Amino acid sequence: MRQNQDKINIEKELEKYLYNDVGEIQRGSIVKCKIVDVIGDYAIVDLGSKIEGKIRASEIDKENLYPGQIVEAQVVSKGGEGLFILSYKAAKEKRLNEYLSKLYEQGKAIHGVVIRKSKGGYDIDIGELSGLGFGRYILFCPFSESEDIQEGGQYEFAIKKSEKDRYLLSRKLYLQTIREEERKKVLSSLKVGAVMEGKIVRVSNLFAEIDFGGGIRGRILRDDVDWNRVESCKQKLKKGQVIKVKILEVDPDIRCSIKHIYANPWYKAKELFKSGDIVEGEISDVKDFGVFVKIKVEDSEVEALLPFSEASWDKGEDIKGRFQVGQVISAAIINVSPEDRKITLSMKKVLPNPYDALRSSPDKVRKAVVRNVGKKGYIVDVDVEEAQAKVRAFLPLSEVSWFIDSETLKENDEIQVKTLSVRKDDVVVSKKKVQEDVLKKIIDDAVGKVVKAKIVRSIDRSTKGVWVVFEKDGKLLRGFVPLNELISKVTGYSKDEEISCEVLDYDKNIDAFILSESKVVLKEMKNLNQGITLGALFSQLQKK
Repeated sequence: MRQNQDKINIEKELEKYLYNDVGEIQRGSIVKCKIVDVIGDYAIVDLGSKIEGKIRASEIDKENLYPGQIVEAQVVSKGGEGLFILSYKAAKEKRLNEYLSKLYEQGKAIHGVVIRKSKGGYDIDIGELSGLGFGRYILFCPFSESEDIQEGGQYEFAIKKSEKDRYLLSRKLYLQTIREEERKKVLSSLKVGAVMEGKIVRVSNLFAEIDFGGGIRGRILRDDVDWNRVESCKQKLKKGQVIKVKILEVDPDIRCSIKHIYANPWYKAKELFKSGDIVEGEISDVKDFGVFVKIKVEDSEVEALLPFSEASWDKGEDIKGRFQVGQVISAAIINVSPEDRKITLSMKKVLPNPYDALRSSPDKVRKAVVRNVGKKGYIVDVDVEEAQAKVRAFLPLSEVSWFIDSETLKENDEIQVKTLSVRKDDVVVSKKKVQEDVLKKIIDDAVGKVVKAKIVRSIDRSTKGVWVVFEKDGKLLRGFVPLNELISKVTGYSKDEEISCEVLDYDKNIDAFILSESKVVLKEMKNLNQGITLGALFSQLQKK
């Protein structure tokens, strides 16, 4: 039996059967009649031509029929009082069977509403023709044939015949018929190269399954989802999503592709870009080894890789933390390989060399962060803004402050520095040189003053003077007393000895104040106003 999903307008079909002329009234014939009144157990009906009949009231009560309505009834017999005995129920069943028989032979589906769950299945109302003399037409759908139906739902059903020639409804058969017709339709279109539409029914990391209808399914492998890198099908596809695919293989399995619907953008990228070209793109992913960047290729996109080794000139540990998904960057093309679906980018190629920037601008004040504390100084990361890089440098203890031991730095302290020297990637910086105004004030305040200086280094015959420290406003400053400014031989002095000196000047070459002991002695002698020769004075003061 051929079934299909054609819907039938029940009301119009039944009207053809139920509204014919009465004709000659014979036993078993179907006649139209009008309900006149309900008396006791019977409803009195008018058949026309002054002919009357009666129908059991119980048959029409169930249908909520009332006087004035026109109904159909089957002639059962003629009563003794001249009234025809009629059956509304029999007429209804006869017409319904004729109607269902016609649909069954034509293989047509029927629409119905699930009104209740009964023993072994569901009762289905296939149509109410209210006001036309008809009531509810109830058919049975067994559980085994019901499949997906729910009470109160409206569905299409196929018509089946039982062994006793009773008509039953089958939702299962209807769906099988639909599926088979869909299958035939899909198979007629299923060819290599065809573009077809289907629904995603399963998604895993490595593949997705697509349903074309009629139980025919295909697979989309991860590499066939997009021309760009896809780590998991779950990133791009969702269950229930309707998409178009291109058929790549049909035997032995159906293999589909989304990306092959479109032209390969990698070969177009090879035509458009050459090494050294500057491109702009949006970061799509951040990995431990680099970032992936989406680059426009006419109406499409490709993903290029910016390795961290090409992301910056510096050797900082937090290069990965400088990038985030959605960030737009500019970079230079290093190479394009359409066969490998790979474009490599470099930000270093579009940024100045930070070491050249430090070398050419030594007096520029730059931000730095202390990364490590050592015995001889500090390791700092210097921010070279023009190169968008951080450069590791060394800050000696002597370059922290103009004062000795006046400032101690800690890890992660933010400071300002100037460049002292750059040799390849070895950089030395100074914090105190940022405070030139502090030095000028110190010099202005100190020069000409007499101070107590303490010798801080061991002395031998080769020494050209003595290194000292002296206090100024509660802070220690570094000083040097040349041989010609001492009043005794250099070997006559010892470490930790204190001497009185006058501050003469500041020597930037040695980063120390120049002091004189002899000037102090001369001034003291003048104050005494004694007539003693300088040689005699030195002789008296000379250390033994």
